[in-house]
Amino acid sequence: MLVITDAHVSEANGNVAAFFDMLDAVAAGGEDVVFLGDIFDLWIALPRYEDAHQARFLNWCRREKARRVIGFVEGNHEFYVVHRHCDAFTWADADGRRDGRLLWVHGDLINRADTNYLRWRRLSKNALMRALVRVLPGGPRLVQRVKAKMKKTNKAFRIGLPREALKAFAARCAGTVDQVFVGHFHEAYAVEADGVRLAVLPDWFADQSVTLIDTRAGTHVSGHWRTLSAPEGR
Repeated sequence: MLVITDAHVSEANGNVAAFFDMLDAVAAGGEDVVFLGDIFDLWIALPRYEDAHQARFLNWCRREKARRVIGFVEGNHEFYVVHRHCDAFTWADADGRRDGRLLWVHGDLINRADTNYLRWRRLSKNALMRALVRVLPGGPRLVQRVKAKMKKTNKAFRIGLPREALKAFAARCAGTVDQVFVGHFHEAYAVEADGVRLAVLPDWFADQSVTLIDTRAGTHVSGHWRTLSAPEGR
């Protein structure tokens, strides 16, 4: 299984072509794929807000799910994707997905000390806000301004990895799963608590890293998608 997280694809980031080149390479192989959130730098899955790149990604997922499992976990840069486009994936979850003894989460809910973000998430990801944003005059332009402003806030929680919070989350999962895979933090890290192994996976955005997981053995290796040990053609 291949896992891709935190690609933050956008024209502004200059990584659109590289992302779809990577998807073409993935399609040539036979692995299942999990997209672990923040695939696009901003994705509001409503009319007027979506762009051609997101439509192209959804078409890729719909085509490939006929050949393999395509999983999707919504990230903090994505809104209402699961609500509107769950048919594009084999499975899709807004908060996380348990698959046997494995748990997939984006990771934005792990740090309970980040109360400002948690309040924002409750406010922004609900049915009432979805209805308001759908009809908001000048909504796409306003959303971009809000996004730019938010990048300058909550800086205390944008620096460093919340190691204690990650360990506490692993402990809370004891008795239900053996392995947790997390994105969001843009830094590879591993911790174990009460018999649960938690792995924070590296982001695709920084250097096009993907993670190859042997779900039978619970082992994983991360690396650049062009050189990662995988079937011929990567």
